[in-house]
Parts: sequence; C-alpha cells; structure tokens
Amino acid sequence: MKPRWVSVAAAADFLGLGAAALRRTLERRATRVSDGGVEANVDGVRARKFGRLWRVQFSESWQAEVSR
Repeated sequence: MKPRWVSVAAAADFLGLGAAALRRTLERRATRVSDGGVEANVDGVRARKFGRLWRVQFSESWQAEVSR
C-alpha cells in the first residue's frame, strides 16, 4: 500500500494529539532536505510542507496498526 498524505488535523486525531501540538512538534523538528523542501520526521511520522501547509505520512509500521 502506497502511503498517502493526510492533513495535520487527521494525523493528530489518529495520534490522539491536538492539531496545534502536532504542528508545533513538526515545526521544531523541521529541516531542509536535498530537493529544497522542508520535512520533519518524528517516530515514524513523516511530514512535509506543501506551501504553508503540512501534510503527514505514516510509516509502514503505523499503517500496520491501522490494518489490525
């Protein structure tokens, strides 16, 4: 299954966090990547900024949790 991008609100809901708390965590962990984009990686959760919005992908282990 190809990972899909979800909104910060949807990802925060899945993780049991507030959207603002997740967004702050992503901002603190943000780094510039080789293609010029901005990404953050936190415990198997990958986020990337598209314009001014963050989009989130979950690693395969997180997706396996959803399938159970």
